Amino acid sequence: MIHGEAKSGLYVASLLVGLVAAVAGFSIYQMAEQLPSNASSDAGFTASKQLLGQRRPDFSLPDLEGKLTSISRWDGQVVLVNFWATWCPPCRKEIPGFAELLAHYGKRGFQVIGVAIDRPKAVAQFTGELGIDYPQLVGRAAGAVTDRYGNQHGALPYSVLIDRKGVIRFIKLGALHKSALKAELSKLL
Repeated sequence: MIHGEAKSGLYVASLLVGLVAAVAGFSIYQMAEQLPSNASSDAGFTASKQLLGQRRPDFSLPDLEGKLTSISRWDGQVVLVNFWATWCPPCRKEIPGFAELLAHYGKRGFQVIGVAIDRPKAVAQFTGELGIDYPQLVGRAAGAVTDRYGNQHGALPYSVLIDRKGVIRFIKLGALHKSALKAELSKLL
């Protein structure tokens, strides 16, 4: 009987954890959806506004193979750093558009870097299913990196566009639509 009660307790605990994760994900989704689609840092946080025109913070995180990779690897390119997670609906919605723009503008010096606030296995599975081949960085420090990039509330998705000199030119909290990113890229490429 004790064994059965333990199984039952584990089942209830698992359901409770799942429910809490679903509520948190939905809350983040609702917050992101309430932002105007063309919102930039003006609708964001004070900390992110202060980063516009500033040199991007340095960071290194593991890639999906576990190799420590520095953001400086892409110096000299226009870089979109996109903070996201597999459980975030607006994140999942915007990623294919990033891949399309990378395919179109990559030869002109554009690079997308995903910084996943998630488990490496889940990220690898999701990006593999969609055929997303741009670099994905993950790790326990990913949350601290998003904070250093002005997202002190940890809301997702959160995107930062950096010019060829490493200067932050555009910040977007919430889903970044392909047309808005294309307009920003036209200023930098």
